[in-house]
Amino acid sequence: MDFYDWMMKRYEGKDTPRGDLAGDMKHEADFPKGADRERILEYLDWKGACEECVAVFKRCWRDYKKAVAYEGE
Repeated sequence: MDFYDWMMKRYEGKDTPRGDLAGDMKHEADFPKGADRERILEYLDWKGACEECVAVFKRCWRDYKKAVAYEGE
């Protein structure tokens, strides 16, 4: 499962910073859905994302990588 799908499954529609990020990802037609961490960070920078948004993304990415590693065991 890629990061985009993971975020939608876990956080879409939730009234939290992670839910806000998931909603933004869903509504941005040019969001790089299958991209890696660095490409998404470049995208967020290009879009002018605030520091809080970038920090939430980094926490989500860390949790995503842990979850994917756990599922692969």
